[in-house]
Amino acid sequence: MQQHYQLSFFEKLIRVDLKHQALKLEQPDKNFFTYTTNDVISQKDKMLHGFGQYLYDLGNNAQVGWYIQLHQHQLVLLMDQIATSLSVPTIMTMDVPSNEVTWTNLFKIIYSNLAELLTFLEREFFRYLDVDCKIPMTYLLSAQDGLVFELESLQNDFMKRGIDEDLLSIILLPLNDFLEAEHVSCSVSYHQLFYLKEYKKKLRVLLENHKAESNLTDKLEDLLQYLNFNNIHYFRYWSKSVTKDIEELPTIREKLDRLIFLQKKISQTVIKPRFIYSKVHPPLQNQLQSWLADEIVYQKEKGSLFNNGHIADELSRWKDFKVVTIFSVPQLGNIIKLLLDSGLYLNKNKTELLDFFSYFFTTVKQDNVSSGSLRSNFYKDNAAVSKAVREILMDLVNHSHKTINIFAYCVFTYLLLQL
Repeated sequence: MQQHYQLSFFEKLIRVDLKHQALKLEQPDKNFFTYTTNDVISQKDKMLHGFGQYLYDLGNNAQVGWYIQLHQHQLVLLMDQIATSLSVPTIMTMDVPSNEVTWTNLFKIIYSNLAELLTFLEREFFRYLDVDCKIPMTYLLSAQDGLVFELESLQNDFMKRGIDEDLLSIILLPLNDFLEAEHVSCSVSYHQLFYLKEYKKKLRVLLENHKAESNLTDKLEDLLQYLNFNNIHYFRYWSKSVTKDIEELPTIREKLDRLIFLQKKISQTVIKPRFIYSKVHPPLQNQLQSWLADEIVYQKEKGSLFNNGHIADELSRWKDFKVVTIFSVPQLGNIIKLLLDSGLYLNKNKTELLDFFSYFFTTVKQDNVSSGSLRSNFYKDNAAVSKAVREILMDLVNHSHKTINIFAYCVFTYLLLQL
């Protein structure tokens, strides 16, 4: 396979001939400049014409992949070796032609021909490329050019739409890291560059399509899952946010309902195929599902411990018990409202209070009191019902003279005054 390695000419030229000549001469000899330029172009054209035929002769996909990646890595290495001899402004104007016989222009010509070979591989044999190969430093500089403005624009647009600042700093982290990467010691891979370009484009599309009535944070979270944004900082932010949400729910049943809903939602989210932010961490969907599964087990265990304790025994004891009263449903609703409005009942949640009475209280006329019926009578003003309740309370007042103390008497008198 070694005899078919096609970059030997460029390796000798860059690592030996140019280095030797540059040490001897301040600027290249015109003849050296001319024949070197011609040789570079001729060798490049030869490779372009012969590459496809040789790969066809190889036949085996594994050998083809190895051969493409070998030349990919070596081309990047040679391009970077040339670029280290050039200033950043010169690198950024690599495609600008010049007829001056200088080392700079000769380096630019050699670099441009190597870049043409690499572009050919990227275009014609994309599926064989090593996406973990580092990109040439010119790719990094080109991608960084203008990124400061794009980053500032994205940040301002997200802030205008009220995105949480902590979440915003996390989603912009890949762009900031890329912007701060040093071109001389560039370690950014093709994979990272491909991801960044798609990521940046999708964030912009999300902002452009956002409607004021929709929740941008929810849309952003869906997008991050679609793009498999398995950044460890985002996972920590997400898990902390979900933990806070479920802690605010009053019952274990509600916590489990919320967790199971999130589990279903995440499992049904569409994921971009073969796309991931970090290849060294598990996919984001796997991380979220694993965390939810652990949290669901924890909540169930906590519920089990609660159900096996003394409180559960007490609840089971009163499961079928009901307080039987002489009140009708309208009278029960009326007197509950009276006690609540008078400040004798301190419960703030009226719905919970009415649900409790409908479950644990019954009347001689109606075995089961529905919460809807009780709620309806709670809010209904009925003179006949109020009169009946007043008569019951008067009987209690009269009875209090004989059986209860003066405090109870005052309470009943106060209630009567409220009617």
